Amino acid sequence: MNRHSVLFKINIVFIIIFTILLSFFILVRRAINRTEMFHFIRQTVFLAKTGAIRENKSNSIIPVKSRKTEDVILKTGTVVFKKRMPKLRYYIELLKFNGGEYLYLQSKSGNILVKRNESANPQRILLFVWAGLNLILVFLYIGIYRSILPLSKFREKMEEFKKGNMNIDLEEYVKRKDEIGYIARELKDAVNNIKRNLNARVWFIRNIAHELKTPITKGKIALELLENEKADKKKIFSNIFARLELLINELFAAEKIAIAGVKLNMSPCSLDDIIGKAETLLFTDNLDSKVGLTADRDYIIRGDSEMLVIAVKNLLDNGIKFSGDKSVAVKIEKGILTFANSGNKPSISEDLIFEPFLKDQSVKNKDGFGLGLYITKQILEKHGLGIIYCYKEGKNIFSIDINSLLI
Repeated sequence: MNRHSVLFKINIVFIIIFTILLSFFILVRRAINRTEMFHFIRQTVFLAKTGAIRENKSNSIIPVKSRKTEDVILKTGTVVFKKRMPKLRYYIELLKFNGGEYLYLQSKSGNILVKRNESANPQRILLFVWAGLNLILVFLYIGIYRSILPLSKFREKMEEFKKGNMNIDLEEYVKRKDEIGYIARELKDAVNNIKRNLNARVWFIRNIAHELKTPITKGKIALELLENEKADKKKIFSNIFARLELLINELFAAEKIAIAGVKLNMSPCSLDDIIGKAETLLFTDNLDSKVGLTADRDYIIRGDSEMLVIAVKNLLDNGIKFSGDKSVAVKIEKGILTFANSGNKPSISEDLIFEPFLKDQSVKNKDGFGLGLYITKQILEKHGLGIIYCYKEGKNIFSIDINSLLI
């Protein structure tokens, strides 16, 4: 159990309370037992001196009249306390036999063995009180535990929601009238609001992209039909249309990756093939680029090859774009995939380098939209992978541990 959880702390509190009650019971029991023992001795001695003990005039003291029983108790009983009392002219022994307490008085006038009447023992009352308190404590613990136990299942629902499941069932918690029910109702309202906002966002992106694609396509066709325009003017318009089309495609990719509940098409695939396919998708401006691949062995992984190709393509394009010689070194060693290129360190903070629409403000990145690394990270996270960036010895290095996907 997590030591920071509420249930763990409640268990500790009840264990401490039970320990305190047990310690208190033992201490009070010892004190009462000691007091009662001396009271039993004083009362017995007093009654013996007055001669009233043989007449059985006390409810708390019972004389043992059978000589045979007296011999058995004196021979087999356990001596707890013995003392000679010269002033009172008595030698006393406190014995225990079969769970009972006996006091043996020896004097010149005669010997007496008496039993303490257990029915008058106040320790029984103490025992009942202690048992009652423990019973209340147990019922209180069970009540609190049953009230808080649903938190563990409720946490599982929240983890499902965190993973992208928007259809979590909270009805069994919403009906509760305690704090858990209040939190469940608030979470249900939040989930519904997120669903509405997500649907509105998806609808907006799809519609605006559709509306933009039509004029872009028509513009590109019309541009090809122009014969009298100069080549440089046609290239300007061609670049504008290409840039708009690229933006729309990246928006579609970002939407597909970020949408909740998207399922990956997991299947065995070669990492070398993924890198090769990604290299063929590099932008036309980078046809003179160079991708160097070194691997310590052939790697077969289980993943969504189409998405992984996009992720690798973005890393290759990013490395080529920011390198001085338009080259990126790809290395696979001991299950670690790295992309390294020589160049300056980006002006963006390392904590923000994977955020969407944030990009390095440089001439090399003037045509980018700041979505490549964001999309890459989202794809890797959906595969249960992480990506780490560092700048070392004049190189930008991105590292991915793929051991969890190896077959």
